[in-house]
Amino acid sequence: MLGSDLQKEFEDSGHEVMGVDREEVDITHGPNIADVFHTIEPEVVINATGYTDVDGAETNREAAFALNSEAVKYLAEAAAAVSAKFVHISTEMVFDGDNKSGYNETTEPHAVNVYGESKAAGEKHVLVYESGGYLVRTSWLYGKFSQRGKPRGLNFIETMIKLANEKPEVKVVNDQFGKLTSTKDLAQAITQLISGGYVPGIYHLVNEGVASWYDVAKEIWQRCGLKATLQPISSSEYPSIAKRPKYSVLVNTKFPPLRPWQQALADYLS
Repeated sequence: MLGSDLQKEFEDSGHEVMGVDREEVDITHGPNIADVFHTIEPEVVINATGYTDVDGAETNREAAFALNSEAVKYLAEAAAAVSAKFVHISTEMVFDGDNKSGYNETTEPHAVNVYGESKAAGEKHVLVYESGGYLVRTSWLYGKFSQRGKPRGLNFIETMIKLANEKPEVKVVNDQFGKLTSTKDLAQAITQLISGGYVPGIYHLVNEGVASWYDVAKEIWQRCGLKATLQPISSSEYPSIAKRPKYSVLVNTKFPPLRPWQQALADYLS
């Protein structure tokens, strides 16, 4: 989702963009990346990849760390070799979700699941990047382009609409809170981050406004006129393999605020 919006946003801004997907290069193998970067000599490298199956990571720890940590190291090394800026996308799940004040850019990660641990491990390779890496944390992404790497294939918005059209009742957890973020808005922010003279470091780029998954679903119901009954439930009623942070709210203190999530969602649904 994000990679596609990034490519479109940078192309629309007049940049020459090369989108490289997993069929073309295995980023868990360092020499592959080095060869590609030596050939194309990029000025900016943005890593929008990731092992994103949160539950799957619990039983596939090695695969999660290979893509979310070791591959980041290889990308950073290859980017350094051609003196490129390096941007890496991370997640709110590097935090435990126990702080209701949220997490700003200076908060130390403390993950509660393997996915979060693997992403936190990958972040370290960005923060020591010799040419200055940009570590972008974001959360609860959705976008127009197809979502890859997740079992259901659809983003949360499309999943809700699909379920509402198939079932008389849809249950959604109401005790997990975060910031729903549009990949379109995130791509625009990353473009501004790179072109606007911002110094390397950690940035929290999210649409503003805290919501539960149930709050998001309610907004979808209202805007789409869905008829199925929407039922709030607790996380304990929707068991999952991996523990989820309850209050995974990223606080942005270093970048102009992105628009409220309700506006971004209305734009997506229009």
